[in-house]
Amino acid sequence: MKQFDWTRLFIKPYRIFTQLAFWVIVFVLFIVLKEFPDRMNGLTLFCLVLQQTLELAIPSYSQNLLIVPLFNRGKWIIGIVLYLVQVILLIKLLPYILNAVGLLFPISDRVNWHYEHITFSVIAFTVVATIFKIGLDKLILEKQQKENELRHLKAQLNPHFLFNTLNNLYGLSVTESKKLPDLMLKLSELLRYSLYDTNQNYVPIQKELDYISNYVALERIRLSEKTEIVLDISGDFSDDYIAPLLLIIFIENSFKHFSAAKNQPSFVHIRFIISDSRLMMTVKNSIDPNYIPVKNASKGGLGLKNVKQRLDLIYPGQYTLETAAKTHYFEVKLEIELG
Repeated sequence: MKQFDWTRLFIKPYRIFTQLAFWVIVFVLFIVLKEFPDRMNGLTLFCLVLQQTLELAIPSYSQNLLIVPLFNRGKWIIGIVLYLVQVILLIKLLPYILNAVGLLFPISDRVNWHYEHITFSVIAFTVVATIFKIGLDKLILEKQQKENELRHLKAQLNPHFLFNTLNNLYGLSVTESKKLPDLMLKLSELLRYSLYDTNQNYVPIQKELDYISNYVALERIRLSEKTEIVLDISGDFSDDYIAPLLLIIFIENSFKHFSAAKNQPSFVHIRFIISDSRLMMTVKNSIDPNYIPVKNASKGGLGLKNVKQRLDLIYPGQYTLETAAKTHYFEVKLEIELG
């Protein structure tokens, strides 16, 4: 299931509707939960509940719009001074405002707010509004920073994939140019997905698996019959979503680093099982136990480092990643809670 981005409720243009819904709920809760005298019914009850709701709303908005921005900018002395001024003004003026609201209704049984104790509610709700606003702003800021980091990582990933694929195409053009048309067609499908379908935070997992299938098909064309390539996908994932371009790095690496000892078959085996919004991926490729790769600190490693960072950001505490180097093969196991 696609994850809901709750921060959208608190930014334009949705925050107006969110706030309106909140105060409607407060209004209804006043009526349902609070006990009123029997004489308070109909329009009289509606007027009183509206006044009580405004008793909460006016101090909250006054605090959030005028005082909290000063605190956020670090102007604590000015903010505290203006807060005290605001509290005094609200205590003095709020009864007049609420009485004026009562005059809008054709009723005889009105509450005189000059005799109500509103000092506590003014102080309490300005403090609560401050805590809520600062906490919410911090959560939204952290979410935006996380999204910016993910966009940066994704921007790195697309050129990384293109660089690797163009390298493969170049090598093939020298030896088997007849395969280039099919390769170019598969490449165009891969690029279409990576450029146009991955701008969102989550995509249907079917699209991500189609993308991987196209990539594997491209590798089958490139490698011909030299390597045993198996791709197995099973499970029900029609309603599941996943962060785009998250799995391809493991597939790429298996084709990039596979090898085999002399007279031993080379292979790349990829298996996906999706069940109950849980993805299990196993990628296994043959290796030559006698081969010692030459490490270059200035090249390589970007993709794997990138995907680990993305996993930590998108699925914190929701995934396990295991790698194992055996005598004749290398294996990666990844499990992700998609829900």
